Amino acid sequence: METRWMYRTSGDLQELVEASGGVCLFPIGCVEKHGPHLPLGTDSFAGDALAYAASQIETVCVFPPFIFGDLCGAAPGMPHGTVTLPEETMLLLLEQLCDQISRAGFRKILLVNAHGGNTPLLNLFLRQQANKKRNHVIGIISTASESAMRTIYNGLEKNGRGYYPELTAGDEDYILDFFRNGGQSGHAGFGETAYMMAVVPEAVHLDRLGSESGLSTHKADYLKAAGIHIRDGGWDVNFPNSYDGTDPVGCNERIGKCALRVSAERMAESCRVFKEDENVLKWLDDY
Repeated sequence: METRWMYRTSGDLQELVEASGGVCLFPIGCVEKHGPHLPLGTDSFAGDALAYAASQIETVCVFPPFIFGDLCGAAPGMPHGTVTLPEETMLLLLEQLCDQISRAGFRKILLVNAHGGNTPLLNLFLRQQANKKRNHVIGIISTASESAMRTIYNGLEKNGRGYYPELTAGDEDYILDFFRNGGQSGHAGFGETAYMMAVVPEAVHLDRLGSESGLSTHKADYLKAAGIHIRDGGWDVNFPNSYDGTDPVGCNERIGKCALRVSAERMAESCRVFKEDENVLKWLDDY
């Protein structure tokens, strides 16, 4: 079934409202540097692709991605190509877009957070919306690329080889060795690289790995050790290359498709729960 809002005609959108149980996924990404090898649109591409894949397992609507995620627009050192907006602009856009989604009949909206830096802003958005009368409820789920790769690794350790049909023996060896040897997978790391290999392989440049380090400088660690929290925990200082992880030199499209499927299945289960839930709208009215 065609679940993407933009691919539906005005006349048949109501069919999707009914088939989805009034649930709409709204991917929230950003435009920022992802190491030396991944596209600026990594988070937006991942959120959109995962939402669509999940919607093909559990029928829900997929709204076009919100690409203007939360980044520090005041920092003069932001990498070239980064797109930032003031927080008040983002909050207003999110509110008005959710109102439009609801106006079409989708009263259960799940924000698909594909950028970790969005978390504080989206939590603030939920709090802000609680202070206004709405006829729709909003929840948040995450794409969690690091979790997807860890899930695959744990599945191989627990269930043995052949558990994931997408993977070759060489792929299994690489994944097992990566984690057994302490490989790290953060921003632009193994997980996000896998997602992009599945979604936009033509935009991935594995040959550029090694040109910039993804390892922490640890310059801001002393503040955390003293119980002091600064913006983003000092991430920009510890990871000046907008890259956090061990170079995923052995990543490929097969691993990416496996990671995409594993994450989509998890997201589809979240959609099912939200779709079948009879409480959240009642709580909204009671509140």
